[in-house]
Amino acid sequence: MGEQVSDRDLVRALGSVGRAFFGGFSSLRNVQRAALPRILAGQDVLVASATASGKTEAVLAPLVARTRDRLPADRIRLLLIAPTRALVNDLAERLDGPLGRLGLTCGRQTSDHRNKHQRPFVLVTTPESFDSMLVRDGRMEDGRITGHLLAGVSVVFIDEAHLFDDTTRGDQLSWLMGRLRRVRRLNREFGTDGRSMLQVCAGSATISDPEGLARRLLGPSAVAVQVPGIREIEVFGPSGDAAWFSIEQSMDTVGLRDRLDLAPTEKFAATAERRIWAALSGGGDAPLRKALVFAPTRGLVDTLSAELARRLLRRRSIKVLAHHGSLERAERERAEGEFASARDAVLVATTTLEVGVDIGDVDLVVLVGAPPGTRSLLQRIGRAGRRIGVTRVLVLPRTAAEQAALASMLIAARDGRLEAEGCARRWSVFVQQAASFVAQGKLLGRKRSDLVELAKDVWPEEESATVDAIVEHLLDEEHLSEHKGRLWLGEPWADLFDAGGRGMHANFDRPGGGSPAIDASTGEVIAYVTAAPAQREGLALGGQLWDMETVRGEILLKPRSAGSVSKEGFRYAARRAPVKREYAMHVRRGLGMAEQDAPLVEGPCELTWFHFGGAEYEVALRELLSGLRPIATLAGLAVKVDSGIALSSSLLDVSESRLRRVVDDRFADIERVLAVGPYQNMLPDVCRRNVVAAFMDVAAFRRWLRSRRVWRMTADDPRCKHVQAI
Repeated sequence: MGEQVSDRDLVRALGSVGRAFFGGFSSLRNVQRAALPRILAGQDVLVASATASGKTEAVLAPLVARTRDRLPADRIRLLLIAPTRALVNDLAERLDGPLGRLGLTCGRQTSDHRNKHQRPFVLVTTPESFDSMLVRDGRMEDGRITGHLLAGVSVVFIDEAHLFDDTTRGDQLSWLMGRLRRVRRLNREFGTDGRSMLQVCAGSATISDPEGLARRLLGPSAVAVQVPGIREIEVFGPSGDAAWFSIEQSMDTVGLRDRLDLAPTEKFAATAERRIWAALSGGGDAPLRKALVFAPTRGLVDTLSAELARRLLRRRSIKVLAHHGSLERAERERAEGEFASARDAVLVATTTLEVGVDIGDVDLVVLVGAPPGTRSLLQRIGRAGRRIGVTRVLVLPRTAAEQAALASMLIAARDGRLEAEGCARRWSVFVQQAASFVAQGKLLGRKRSDLVELAKDVWPEEESATVDAIVEHLLDEEHLSEHKGRLWLGEPWADLFDAGGRGMHANFDRPGGGSPAIDASTGEVIAYVTAAPAQREGLALGGQLWDMETVRGEILLKPRSAGSVSKEGFRYAARRAPVKREYAMHVRRGLGMAEQDAPLVEGPCELTWFHFGGAEYEVALRELLSGLRPIATLAGLAVKVDSGIALSSSLLDVSESRLRRVVDDRFADIERVLAVGPYQNMLPDVCRRNVVAAFMDVAAFRRWLRSRRVWRMTADDPRCKHVQAI
């Protein structure tokens, strides 16, 4: 990039923006030195660096500098897209300071906060609210749509970009960007200075292929700026050796696994509290003050937070809080604020706090169970150690499979190895986008050619015949209607739109809000639940204990100051995520097995085959070999083998054409365990089958099958007891 430029010169090039964003820093960080010149030059850039490395400022400062002097000033100029409402709130608060010093405004647009009509300079939003704005915020004048609220947007920043890769929301975001470019082309008189091109940048901490993600999400000309760096990871030792140890380069997966204590589900809360307290009080020179605990389900967050509050208070004055998606917004924001301001606190959360919401310093991250992969693990443990530069982790595996998976993921995190991202197209997203795009046309509807043109902009390598086939099917099924050559919403979509569009703009499964659970003393909603327990005393919810009564169908809660926690809790609308191949791979590695290993393990009456292929491969395997039966507790990892089948490596050497038939025959079962989107069943069957085949990648499936080494594991194999424990 030519002669080295000093930090002072880089900040000076930003003008007053540099002083507003970096004035308090004595020097820039590496990621900022690498990204600033490229973004200032107008390039589309993905910035990949460690959590808390300064990448948000590395992207936003040059984007603001490039955008602030463009006219008119009363337009939204910079759109910042974040994956969660909590992160939207956090980013808006962080930007208030530097933007305020520049005389610029920052607003939020979500279902919780609605600032779009104030036309702030920066608007922070989610993909779903972005979708809604595209539909609803253009004016009809003289038979055409003009003056769109977003017409003046010239730069877009996508935060936590890895959460949009290989997901329905990421595919939706690609379509939304195509629609935004179209809005700018059609509304040039509203501040686009004659250009329909957008500058699009993104930031992420955990990506295996930054260049690939840059092209997929930002466009073919995008580049990646990657600054490696992973903080040292320290793990709290087993209960008999309560001390911290680093994951040294000499330590392998099996060695680490053997140092991780199991925390069985029986008496789990007591074990978890004892281990968390040991970690908090065993921090070396000074005790650790704050712990962030990740739990896999909302119900467990409720129970564990209530149990920790009851037990930890006997040891120290520690505030215990809860955070999950079914809690009302005010409850979530209260938990975030109280944790940030408290001196001693434990916050128990689901993935709602996996991304970088600012909750202050975190000394310790506790992992209950194993995340789905290394990327998710890095996001979670990256919340700790920003102050001291060391990531301290306590793991609480409840099963031998979680123990093995956690060991493998921690070793992969140490080595900077991440699972590869996928790139198959989720055409279910087009169903929702077609409806949204038609609704955006208001009284004009849309021509079929408009949809084809948009598809060519977004996915130029895809065949227009696919778009035609899907549109024809949507017409046949009356999801869309056609009159005088224009497309209109069919009755189901029209009803959604007329009702305010709730659910129309999203591409993830919505479990439903459920019934409100209300604090009887204040009238405030605490959470939304799908079922209340039969027991009415000592109920855990949101980190507190409650007694419950039902009055005229309403769930009323009264705070309970003491007592034991009920074994039965509130239920939420959620389903267990299928085991992915990446997770199964980590379990296999944690058991000390090679990539091709697929052992048969003898039980009292039958054989168990550990294929380690994940849920979608398991569905296909059971169709291929009729003597295989599922095991609910080992779904995606292993199956039972009937005595009549002589399972061997040679039996798995089958032709690609046969495998294609197998995948085609079971496509409906396979798509249920794939994250292909809530509108998949609205696609024509041929398209659904093609989507499943693309995700399965039959050629890769065949290579995997043929490479399986199937053998009977004997009791004298040192790995046998660990496999049997699973």
